[in-house]
Amino acid sequence: MIKIATFNLENLFTRPTAMNLATDEAGREAIEDHATANAITAKNMYLDADKAKLLTLSQKYGWHLLDPPKNALVQLQKVRGQLFKKPQNAPLQVVANGRADWTGWFELKRSDVDWNATFNTGRVIDAIRPDILVTIEVENRPTMKRFHEQVLQAKFQLDYAHFMVIDGNDDRGIDVGIMSRFPIRAIRSHVSDVGANGMPIFSRDCPEYDIELPVGQSIVVLPNHFKSKRNGNDQESQNKRLAQATRTHAIAMAALQRSPHVLIAGDLNDVPASAPLAPLFGAGFRDVSDHADYPTDRPGTYETGLPSHKLDYLILSSPLWGKLRTTGIERRGSYHPATWTPFDTVTKTSEEASDHHLVWADIDL
Repeated sequence: MIKIATFNLENLFTRPTAMNLATDEAGREAIEDHATANAITAKNMYLDADKAKLLTLSQKYGWHLLDPPKNALVQLQKVRGQLFKKPQNAPLQVVANGRADWTGWFELKRSDVDWNATFNTGRVIDAIRPDILVTIEVENRPTMKRFHEQVLQAKFQLDYAHFMVIDGNDDRGIDVGIMSRFPIRAIRSHVSDVGANGMPIFSRDCPEYDIELPVGQSIVVLPNHFKSKRNGNDQESQNKRLAQATRTHAIAMAALQRSPHVLIAGDLNDVPASAPLAPLFGAGFRDVSDHADYPTDRPGTYETGLPSHKLDYLILSSPLWGKLRTTGIERRGSYHPATWTPFDTVTKTSEEASDHHLVWADIDL
């Protein structure tokens, strides 16, 4: 029996401060400003409107100052050349005319994750002890290695011999990865897949991990993290998730040529009945929420587990579904004491492992 799980970790040691405020709305503006500034400065030529927008944003975050505020949610990292100039007795100016005139970028300020939250992340994983764990919103592979050594091994005597994170398209340090007791024999990245508009399809990546199982079989795991609703669920966001679902399903279908056991897993940021996710369930692929053992009172995997909070998935190919024996959700790392009893080490929201819940499945492989 092989136990497989997916868990949105919400970062392990550091997280963009704008993504960890009391409400999503509080940090949404900074996240949007960060994206806008990087999009403008990536252009070959800056239009007058671009410069005006950069000036407005700099007044908000202090990018032009010799000593910018250390608590600014969006920070400028400058390597060469000048973006801003403040002449004496003259208004602030954007002096770079395009990407070639300076080297630098904008970053979201990062804050340390509460140690208790990091410990409780390990505790959630320890409660289930999956053989294969898909990790969503993890900083990078070195960070995962530190978490493995300093938390999972040191505190819970859990050992994963194989783990990987591929840097994706999101520059906020919220990538997708995998931890496995079994060897990863092949890795394929789809970070560069582009849609009809010439833009990357995947918000992070849709990597393929071919994992060799001890019984002479293999499984192909596709971690993913679809476009978020954090900035709203407009038609553009829905179209993005639809494109991601369509391409993910195509990748999964091709993977069936290597193994009948194919798994799509992760935070897909929409409910099962939504139109954007519909392509994922073609050709016999099914989510574990279809299984009789899956909780029906609170099927959601986020916050309080309502049906509208069903965001995290383990979607199995038809042959793999035939080997599914049981499934469940581990919620005790999330702090909602009026709804369920959390771990005794989770006494407030800041100590939560995540506001997502771990979804697991036992598969007879």
